[in-house]
Amino acid sequence: MTNKMHSGIRELKIFVDGASRGNPGPAAYAFIFIDKEKKVFEKSEFIGKATNNVAEYTGIFASLQEAQKITIGNVKLYSDSQLAVRQLNKEYKIKANHLSILVNKIFSLEKKFEKLEFIHTPRTNPYINICDKLCNERLDAEGY
Repeated sequence: MTNKMHSGIRELKIFVDGASRGNPGPAAYAFIFIDKEKKVFEKSEFIGKATNNVAEYTGIFASLQEAQKITIGNVKLYSDSQLAVRQLNKEYKIKANHLSILVNKIFSLEKKFEKLEFIHTPRTNPYINICDKLCNERLDAEGY
């Protein structure tokens, strides 16, 4: 693997949240990128009717797709979904086929980075709070 960074980011922190109003219901995800304790990028997206787990995994996948545009270094991805983190760390099996498909798409991006870690963080994390707010703003903007 080449040592050349796309934008000089050696270690990127990604915070992700997915939300649905109703489960399933109207859903969105949001993520933010943190480099050296500064927010360098944020995105939220409405995904239609989905479960909160689908929204979380879709957000994780989308964040990693975006991250590969700015770094090939170390990525630490933080989520407040203990289920998602444990499944991505292969501590829990994935029983739902539709989630397995999303997880396999996430794993296909793993090799794009020098190192990719999935880390559980509490819902009280300030960056997760920002992502949650972005999800809710996106759902509000869509009329939900």
